[in-house]
Amino acid sequence: MDFLELSQKRYSVRKFSDKAVETEKLKKILEAGRLAPTAKNSQSHKIFVLQSEESLNRVRNVTKMTYNAPVVLMVCYDKTLSYKNAGDTRIPNYDGGEVDASIVTTQMMLEATELNLGTLWARGFDSQDIYNAFPEIASYELVCLLAIGYEAADSTPSPRHADRKPLSETVSYL
Repeated sequence: MDFLELSQKRYSVRKFSDKAVETEKLKKILEAGRLAPTAKNSQSHKIFVLQSEESLNRVRNVTKMTYNAPVVLMVCYDKTLSYKNAGDTRIPNYDGGEVDASIVTTQMMLEATELNLGTLWARGFDSQDIYNAFPEIASYELVCLLAIGYEAADSTPSPRHADRKPLSETVSYL
């Protein structure tokens, strides 16, 4: 499958089957994140893998945004390691950690799609609830949750999934 087909295939899965994600597939997904580019190669991201019943219950008790996926990645970054651009007068406190973690998440999401797994990038939750449930991540900045698993047989993309603006509305040549 070429890259555009892969990109088109991926959608936000909101109904997962209870089939476990194979260890080898999870390792490939995490490796895709490890290989992601980061500003000045800072590699400030930190990924917490939730796959035990105990850790999944902890996250499910504070947000429904996991949709009962068998694996949830908490994608975070370390502010002490992330790239800073103090010389930017327009954004004087720029911290690239969130962008870097987003690039990492995107690569993992697309690798999961390549492996015929579904994903959901979630940010629709109160992060303080996650920090309360997982005090071990207190020194990191939580960017998102990435739910991963096999799509349920009746899982379908949102009706909005295929709605895309034409390039003429999103691209300008200068």
